[in-house]
Amino acid sequence: MKTYFFLDSRFLLPLLLFLLSSCASVSIKNTSLGEGTPQRLPDCIYVEKFNAPLLYFHVSRKGKDLQKLVDQEKLHLAEDLIVRLTKHVAPAKLLAPGETPPQGNYWLIRGSFEVVNGGNRLLRAGIGCGLGKTTMETTAQLLDLSKTYPEVLLTITTTGGSGILPGAAAAFAPIAPLTLPTTLVNVGGSSAGGLGSGVSMDRRRTAREIVAAISEYSVQHGLIVKSRGLHPKPLGEIPPLF
Repeated sequence: MKTYFFLDSRFLLPLLLFLLSSCASVSIKNTSLGEGTPQRLPDCIYVEKFNAPLLYFHVSRKGKDLQKLVDQEKLHLAEDLIVRLTKHVAPAKLLAPGETPPQGNYWLIRGSFEVVNGGNRLLRAGIGCGLGKTTMETTAQLLDLSKTYPEVLLTITTTGGSGILPGAAAAFAPIAPLTLPTTLVNVGGSSAGGLGSGVSMDRRRTAREIVAAISEYSVQHGLIVKSRGLHPKPLGEIPPLF
């Protein structure tokens, strides 16, 4: 059974500002243009699994379990990118390890995990507000394969994390008497959100932002109509609350 508390309107604005400034999110830290200039959308976008040195993964796993997690995240990020690229930019395909991408009207995405911090799930769920949060940072390159040698079109860096919202403990903090019936704090939802967030959430958000950056780049070069384009979230921009 879920428990609800009603908020005094005097506390609503400060609470909303706090939530908006601390939402779990991944952002575009930086984008830089390469020497290439695309003339049209590619026939296919090839995706390499990102490099993922084990020493960059600070999670509660070791040995074979750590390697298994890293391998899974590499594959899942590539799959997430392929699904989103195919939907929003152009058909995409996973490049097998050791496979050489073909030369022609193709693009290639390669990159690396720079930081992966698994945080502390119990702190995220129980307290939140930044305690126990996860962190993920990546660098991705978009290359044009139509030339003799691949040319860099775009370099993208992402940063962000999960579990920054208040956890269950914050939901039990003293609240002023009821004056605003439409505003609710759901204790059950807050706790579940902390438990559900983590590295996999960050990876999905990272894929979303990388594809959004490529989509925006394609719009800027007249390859995609503006109405179809996606908009990446720059670092420091407040994400939607809902």
